[in-house]
Amino acid sequence: MRLGFDDIKHWLFDIRLWILVLFLVRLENIDLPALDEHAWRQSITLGVARNYLEWDANFFHPRTVICDSRGGIQAQEFPLFNYCIFLLWKVFGTHNWCFRLFNLIVASMGLFAFHRIVRRMTGDERTGFYASVIFGVSVAFMYARKAMPDVFAVSLVLMGVSWGWRYLEEKKNRQLALFFVLSALGLLCKMPAACVLAFMAPPVFDAGKDMRQRLGIVVAGSLAVATMAAWYFVWVPWAEETYRFPLFYPTSLAEGWQQLVTMADDTLSRFYPIALTSKIAFLFCLTGLVIMFWKKAWPLVISFACSTALLFALMLKAGGTFSGHVYYVIPYVPTMALLAGYGLRNAIGSQNVQLLVLIAIATEAIWIHKSDFFIPWQDKKMLKLEKITDSVVPRDSRVLVNGKSGSPTMMYFTHRLGWTVDDRMKDTAWLNGETTVGLHYAIIDRSRWQDSLPYPMLYEDNEFRIFKIKKD
Repeated sequence: MRLGFDDIKHWLFDIRLWILVLFLVRLENIDLPALDEHAWRQSITLGVARNYLEWDANFFHPRTVICDSRGGIQAQEFPLFNYCIFLLWKVFGTHNWCFRLFNLIVASMGLFAFHRIVRRMTGDERTGFYASVIFGVSVAFMYARKAMPDVFAVSLVLMGVSWGWRYLEEKKNRQLALFFVLSALGLLCKMPAACVLAFMAPPVFDAGKDMRQRLGIVVAGSLAVATMAAWYFVWVPWAEETYRFPLFYPTSLAEGWQQLVTMADDTLSRFYPIALTSKIAFLFCLTGLVIMFWKKAWPLVISFACSTALLFALMLKAGGTFSGHVYYVIPYVPTMALLAGYGLRNAIGSQNVQLLVLIAIATEAIWIHKSDFFIPWQDKKMLKLEKITDSVVPRDSRVLVNGKSGSPTMMYFTHRLGWTVDDRMKDTAWLNGETTVGLHYAIIDRSRWQDSLPYPMLYEDNEFRIFKIKKD
């Protein structure tokens, strides 16, 4: 059987094919250690997962590896993603492919859900297709295979919203339940994922929809938000007060605004070029924004307004944290991808040209992302650190490492617990003080500290030194 041009064209416009291709492309180096971009944030996630495996499997005891001599229970986001990694490691062993493949599978499901949402919202299959591919190759492309819960959380909410749209059409209670459960879990994992709930606003405000079903969505959505609030505004403050290991440092609205303005270049770069990655895609995002208002496409306007308002509130509370971290914009990327897909669909008349532009967008974005499939050469030394540490340091010993700016990455790759400092190990008074009780060894990255320490040196090579600092 020979495939004709129309058959090939049909497949090229099938979102399932694109999701499969994007999935397969990202299987390259799927067992890559967590030393790609944002290794420090991945180390936080994986450290908690490993402590579940090796220390305490209590879901409500997420323990950080940067825990000095204490237990390290951290006031962090809902640890569902960490716990899933723990369960996978328990079954398959502590392989890096476990967390990467798991996140990638959930992200692919979220991408398919996004396609269904946009198709329903716009009433147009092609707009849903274009928007979904653009979202798939955006900044989410690489973060969907990292040990980070951002794309995972957004994907859960997208799946929940997709079920919410189906509930309004088919009126089955199990669909409403899935909307609540998936949305609540996504919001618990990452509060900013609330931006995605904006896709539920158009049908809720649509007087043509059944009032009872709309009310059901409002109640279920409110309960999902309340569940999120209970975690972040009740459990997190309690855990922070009890265990003294905070993860969040929110600012006042005024401080947040000032930080966003001060870091204006970084703030704006989150939207361009980072969010959609492709310059072509961003051009069509702006085009779609103009056409949306010109055509008075009210479902898109409502969704855009709600998502933007939620993001702005997040930015004000996060302040410089938003400006300084690439992944904080991920919950807003589906909105930008929707506008880009809508712009591409309406600005170009020929379907063949639309497809060629889409292929150009995907090619440009994937090419930019390609470098993140590999470990930077300067970080490859971390791969031998655990073996070196095992040669002279007992596994249960607490250690000090000179990780960059408090990063837990070096600690994670020693497979130990303890203290991370920049250069405070030169402060003998601090090192001998009460705050370092239980410290046994210091592991020094020589690229960040060349001097010796006044303690017995147990190991030395061109990259690391290990000193014995026995304190009980």
